[in-house]
Amino acid sequence: MTLRARLTLLTFWVMLISLLTFAGIAGVMLWRVELGSIARQTSAQADALLTITTTDPGDHQLSLAADDLLEQNGLSAAARIYDGAALSWAGGANGPDTLDPTFLSDQETRVTRAVGSYLVTSRRTGDITVQVGRSLEPLTHLLRRYALIAALTLLLLSSAGGALVAYEVRRTLHPLEQLAARVEHLDQPGALPAQEENDEVGALARALQRSLSALRAERERETLFLASASHELRTPVTAMLADVQHVLSRERPAAELRATLERTEKTASRLRQLTGNLMTLTRVQRLTGEHGPVKPTDNFVLLDLLEVAGEAVDLLQPLALKQNLDLWLDGQACLVRGDRVMLGSVLENLIGNAIKFTPRDGEVQVQVTHLSSGEVQLTVQDTGPGFPEGALTEAFVRGQTRVEGFGLGLAVVREVIEAHHGQLLLGHSSSGGAQVRVTLPSPGPAAVG
Repeated sequence: MTLRARLTLLTFWVMLISLLTFAGIAGVMLWRVELGSIARQTSAQADALLTITTTDPGDHQLSLAADDLLEQNGLSAAARIYDGAALSWAGGANGPDTLDPTFLSDQETRVTRAVGSYLVTSRRTGDITVQVGRSLEPLTHLLRRYALIAALTLLLLSSAGGALVAYEVRRTLHPLEQLAARVEHLDQPGALPAQEENDEVGALARALQRSLSALRAERERETLFLASASHELRTPVTAMLADVQHVLSRERPAAELRATLERTEKTASRLRQLTGNLMTLTRVQRLTGEHGPVKPTDNFVLLDLLEVAGEAVDLLQPLALKQNLDLWLDGQACLVRGDRVMLGSVLENLIGNAIKFTPRDGEVQVQVTHLSSGEVQLTVQDTGPGFPEGALTEAFVRGQTRVEGFGLGLAVVREVIEAHHGQLLLGHSSSGGAQVRVTLPSPGPAAVG
């Protein structure tokens, strides 16, 4: 059963039961009020007849007074007068000879009660007993008609109320139904419906739209990343496989075999760096989670960026010496909050790219300094040819490039820096080479102290 049907039936039954309860209470109150009115009338009539009987016991005078006395609002009451246990006079409306037999045998003097279908008031003075009774059948018939009319009326009102609620529920749930139908096809372009509604449905639609936009952006980002990673991995693997197959095709001299092994070693080193970058990106995504970069105090620790840079320089120094490059580190101790492994990967990527693209006898400089704003800046620059023409674009930094050696490394750098709430700036050094500046926030006076 749909929500609309359940709400409609619930409303119908609640209205019907509520109205029937109200009508029942009103009927009981009407019965009690009318019964009280009849009791007052019969009491007054019985008292009057008792007074007449005791002051003027003649039947003629009693009959004349009883005709006017026993009729009220067009309804006539039955009256009986007894002398002891014997009936001495009967008048008014037709009725049983004895209206209340119980009263004649007991010692009470004033009683009003229902006897059968009559409401009887009895009065006694000495041996004289007066009983006046009014039939309750007209009142019972009236209440039955009231109950029938009330039930039919309330049934119609409940049905009308249920129909009105059904219409209103349908009108209210229509945007939700549209939204549900649209959510079943999230791959379709375009915005979700019902976002303009100023109610819970609109709030839900807007929240879903934000989540959908984030999901689409993440999917696009993953697609581009996988394409870039696939390209970066496929090229060296293809080249290494072709080189090995060429050597194995026939006997080769030792010098050629050594050259092939050296090329294979370089390719394997590059593949190791690529897989390391992939692991770093996975680590970044695990730390940042679904809602963007984490707070610095959540998973990061206090560390010296100059010390991390020194470790990266020591690791890559043999590679620089092999190309006769001057690789040096300068700066001062600068505390930041971050992940040591990820920041080390940033430095290895930046310094490794600088060494790779700097000609022999060149220079690669690494600097770690404090800025006047309190932030920490890492600068890596070289004397190489600089970044390729048109490379300083967002797509280039995001790894969406086919420039050899730049696709995945800078994507790793960018992801790590964003996770640390830092900024990445690419440019050219004064010598014309490449310059990369990374700015990281200060850990704050409390952390430094």
